[in-house]
Amino acid sequence: MKKFLTILILILLAAAVIGYFVYPTVSDQLGRRRDAEIMAAYRAKTAVMDADGKTELFEQAKAWNDSLEQVRMDDVFTEGTSRTSRDYQNRMNVHDGVIGELVIPEISLSLPIWHLSTETPATRKLVHVNTSSLPADGIGENIILAGPGILQAEGIPGEIGLTDDRMLEDLDSMIPGTLIILNVTDRTMVYRVSGIQMLSAAGLKEMDLTPGEGEERMTIISPRKDRRLMVQAERIPVREARTLLAEEDQATFPENWKNVLFLGCPVMIAGLLVLLIIELIRGRIYRLPGEKRPEDEEQQEITGEKKETTEKNPDRIEEVEEQ
Repeated sequence: MKKFLTILILILLAAAVIGYFVYPTVSDQLGRRRDAEIMAAYRAKTAVMDADGKTELFEQAKAWNDSLEQVRMDDVFTEGTSRTSRDYQNRMNVHDGVIGELVIPEISLSLPIWHLSTETPATRKLVHVNTSSLPADGIGENIILAGPGILQAEGIPGEIGLTDDRMLEDLDSMIPGTLIILNVTDRTMVYRVSGIQMLSAAGLKEMDLTPGEGEERMTIISPRKDRRLMVQAERIPVREARTLLAEEDQATFPENWKNVLFLGCPVMIAGLLVLLIIELIRGRIYRLPGEKRPEDEEQQEITGEKKETTEKNPDRIEEVEEQ
């Protein structure tokens, strides 16, 4: 019984250790799947909207932007998010509070963008900050998005340091020139990163983020302990974005070809040599059913010769036995 309890405790400890390391990865994958389902429902609703309905959405967003005297950033990462107005919640609300989708190919990021509210705080979701411009697909905008880097798990898992979604964790690795894509209904807006800064919460709150005349900007904010990471980007035409991506592919093609040449060829040659050795071995040992091995045939010949000698000289065998 004592031995059984010892084994049981060891199994439970091993399961706990494995679960501790596996939980963040599994939880992150489940979160990505959940986000993909939300965006699928969002696209399904936008697909059935007529042109007038979509135009109305952007006109509502433009009216909201015109009502803003100044674009600023409150510290939305503190506990106790203030309640936003019903008027704000109803603008660009296509599917259960989702405004659109943020895509950053460089870091394999794809997240739904929610209205900021007590139900969807910036500490749990990627949200649009209500003191900034809504994506009206027009000039004079600075769209501010905010969200956590790594989403801490709730309850006991969070207390022991486990995490859920890795939302804006890789935002730190972005560099100027990285492309950011904003999908709203059937429109695609592309931005290019122009600057990355690390600020204190108080310093960020004091900044005037109001866009200049004719500017179209996006700002993404994410907390890093007691500081705030701010990524600023400027909008570029979709055609220019396609050109940049094509040039990047052409620039990386020779390097990728060299990698294939210098790494792939040795692997292929080694594989061919292994196959050749296998075929040679199979050629030597492969026999038809009932076929004897060469050594068996040699042994049979020796045995036959001895037998033949015995039959021819029986007296010789008797002499040998007497000796």
